[in-house]
Amino acid sequence: MKNHNKFIILLLCTLFYTNIVHGQQGKSVDFSKALKVGDTFIAPKQVQLMRGVESSIDWKTLKNKVVLLDFFSTSCGTCIQIMPHLQELEQKHPDKFKVIVVTAHDKATLEKFFETNAYLKKHKVNLPIIYADRYFHELFPHQTEPHGILLYQGKVQAITGSGSINETNILELYADKTIDLPLKDDYGKGSLLDQMDDVKTAVKAGVIFSGYQDGVPYQAWTFEKDSLTGLHKSSVYNTTLYSALLSLTTRAKIKDSSYIPRMERVIWKVKDSTQYYDFEDEQDEWVLKNGFSYERYDIRERPDSVQARLVLADFLSFFGVKAYEGKKLMNCLVLENGPIVPYSGSLIDPMSYTSSTTFSIFTDYLHKLPPVIDRVNKNLKMQIGSYETLDELNAQLGAYGIVGKIQLEEISVLVIEEVFGE
Repeated sequence: MKNHNKFIILLLCTLFYTNIVHGQQGKSVDFSKALKVGDTFIAPKQVQLMRGVESSIDWKTLKNKVVLLDFFSTSCGTCIQIMPHLQELEQKHPDKFKVIVVTAHDKATLEKFFETNAYLKKHKVNLPIIYADRYFHELFPHQTEPHGILLYQGKVQAITGSGSINETNILELYADKTIDLPLKDDYGKGSLLDQMDDVKTAVKAGVIFSGYQDGVPYQAWTFEKDSLTGLHKSSVYNTTLYSALLSLTTRAKIKDSSYIPRMERVIWKVKDSTQYYDFEDEQDEWVLKNGFSYERYDIRERPDSVQARLVLADFLSFFGVKAYEGKKLMNCLVLENGPIVPYSGSLIDPMSYTSSTTFSIFTDYLHKLPPVIDRVNKNLKMQIGSYETLDELNAQLGAYGIVGKIQLEEISVLVIEEVFGE
């Protein structure tokens, strides 16, 4: 993987000497057999295979195709969601691309799963599956799925996330016999300081902004004492500007924590909002270009809310951007108390909620209706089935004495503003 780590700003005060010791990670995992990108792939002598159309796998023939080893678990929603797309891609390029699913599940578990999963049955998914696997899990250890391995010409060409497995990348790899994709390393650990050997042992305080860190898993904001330096460290890795600012305003108690803004509830006062948020759903490619990492080292420990405000000040100083809560008049779904009207219909795919607030948050997440304002604010057990219109929803809410109305309301929004020169 090429070095995509371009430092934006570095402010380090090298005032005293600190010994840094690297701890060993992943003690329970044996990395002695693990392969890396560029290593030679040695095929297993035999595998346990089910589904698909093949009774066995001819690894010699597959050497001339791009092979995806798609690590899968029945509890992984994304794994299930992408299966039809992987099968379509293979069917479109049968001479260039082959998908092989790999899982640690036993055969009985998988047979029951595929028999009962309506989504995969609807899309007629029938990919070959290597089950009860240990061999590939030893070669490619990981903690999260989906986990994709691309093999070609007898080499490991990529260890990456599902967002990089697309037609463009498959055809590029097939034609060029090499490709540069983001590395998925679940055992990687971010440390911007480690990359500066000349100063890392003499740091007393400082701030580092950096670009995307290859092979480092995403990490949300963490405020903790750093065991290596003894300093108080604020850090985030491979995140977006939008999510970083959103989290910081909440922790700094600048934004109400009771809602996560949908895009209707974000006001962009910036030159190019696509640098902040992945509007086109380009996944790995977008994060590779626009993702960033950050570390701040302080001598003093502060309350999280105070520390978050200091970090926000760093964003204003170095990026020229600030985030704060504002107000906007817009259509909202307002939940209010109403008469109890028994529901006589049958619930389709019902979900249970413990309060009107929980229901409001989930309804907001579905994006079927405008942003929700909960004026009921009751702790009550509810069961609400699927719906397509407000009338269908209200018919169910009536059983709990709740009615939803769409009306203009002034609602809290997150404002992201570029303020250069402030």
